[in-house]
Amino acid sequence: MVQKLKQISAEQRWDIATRCSDMMPFAYEQAFSKIAPEQQSELNMAEKEIWQKLGEKQADIAKSIGYPVNSAVEVAEAFNEISRIVLGPQLQGRIIQEKGNSATIITEQCPMAANTERFGGEARHTCELCSAYTTAAVESLNPDYHISTDTHMCMGDSSCRMNIEKIQR
Repeated sequence: MVQKLKQISAEQRWDIATRCSDMMPFAYEQAFSKIAPEQQSELNMAEKEIWQKLGEKQADIAKSIGYPVNSAVEVAEAFNEISRIVLGPQLQGRIIQEKGNSATIITEQCPMAANTERFGGEARHTCELCSAYTTAAVESLNPDYHISTDTHMCMGDSSCRMNIEKIQR
């Protein structure tokens, strides 16, 4: 028996929607590489710009939800939660408050890494997209903070380890 949309829980709808949207960049990449393989470099740059723009929207989302972003931990929490809203419940990780005004995000499950493997995507390209997104997101949330990544699931590490620190001016 087919369920009506209202009978499907919000959590299930969110999971379905984000799983579908998480696959779209990989499906587009496969299709475009067949249509215009000679323009792959330009397509990759355009895709990177799209992810950067998505990251820049985190500030608007944080403001609309009321997330504080005045410390490294608050920036990490906002970034982590908004990224989970956008990428779905498959994105799993934790935040560690470090000494001083810094925080570490450890991502243990990521739909982008899973889709890179599932679609046979190029791991380095997925990392570049993620980096564009994360850098733009953190800068948009609070331009006094910077994010750097030590480990990358897409490149075979068991987790992504991202550090958020206040920029010393």
